[in-house]
Amino acid sequence: MLKRTYDKIYALFDKAGGYLSTRDMLSKKVSTIHIRELLENGDIEKVSHGNYWGSFLKIKKPANYKMIEACLTNPKAVICGPSACYYHGMLKKEPETLYVATLRTDRGGMKLTFPVSRHYFSEQAFEEEIVTFKYESTTVRVYDVNHSVVDSIRLADKLEEGMLDEIIRGFKRSNKKDLKKCFAYADRMRVGQIVRDRLS
Repeated sequence: MLKRTYDKIYALFDKAGGYLSTRDMLSKKVSTIHIRELLENGDIEKVSHGNYWGSFLKIKKPANYKMIEACLTNPKAVICGPSACYYHGMLKKEPETLYVATLRTDRGGMKLTFPVSRHYFSEQAFEEEIVTFKYESTTVRVYDVNHSVVDSIRLADKLEEGMLDEIIRGFKRSNKKDLKKCFAYADRMRVGQIVRDRLS
């Protein structure tokens, strides 16, 4: 690869904050041959189908990179359960597995380089109580504190030992908690009494 071509691709990744898609590169006249060469040399890393991280930038991935890469891969996905609780400060340590919600009708791929626990929501519950943050051009969607604690209680038997207790302690300290909203969502998800018992 010519140096000017390499420098051009480097600048594209740098300007984009480290992530680029195949589509973005092709639109800038970067060929699939160049992409393959960069991958083979370890200059870029494939994070999911059609999405790459510029390893040659020699910078750390952004905070919450798992969430960013999930929403880069599937823009309609929402970070849920324990992963959302970590984002909201209810867990000190980020779960190794990323918990993600998608619509039941969404069959878009979510194959990433780290473990993902995917949960399918009905349309009624899916778009409720979402907060967002942006990394460059990627919008990351995360369920709010109340939604997230209920989903974590629903997933109790799948969580690491002690994780749910830490989430509940964090929820009780949170200045964003709203028990009325929390219980209303729990009732709609048919876990109202279980949630009330855990949060009492």
